[in-house]
Amino acid sequence: MAKSKKTKVFVHQQWDEDLALFARMNGNYQSANEENFFRNIEYKQQNEPTVCNELLVSEYENDDIIYLVREEYEEYVIGHGTDEQQEEEHVMNLSEALAINLKTIGLDRDITLWQWLRETDYKYVKYNRNWDLVKR
Repeated sequence: MAKSKKTKVFVHQQWDEDLALFARMNGNYQSANEENFFRNIEYKQQNEPTVCNELLVSEYENDDIIYLVREEYEEYVIGHGTDEQQEEEHVMNLSEALAINLKTIGLDRDITLWQWLRETDYKYVKYNRNWDLVKR
């Protein structure tokens, strides 16, 4: 009888801060959309790299002109503005991204990205714009 080969599944090792964040959030979501956000992002960070970037929130789809881009596995760019005038921050993980005060990138309010996402109930987040996976 031949031995079967086991296939190794690669799972990206995430930052400790994000692992703790996902564990803290599990079962403590403020809405179904928040649960959907954290479950999707956790999966993407573990299993779905993006070399060409993933546009999670587009500045053209919300009145505050906020954008959120995922790079590689768990790096993020949080920005405000459009091509002509924009300010942005690059961070290494989701925990840092959610803690960014949007006032530091040009929004006229003192609010973190996480507070803004909760305020809008995650309605501007799209999960199908990983440009590595989008068929052109």
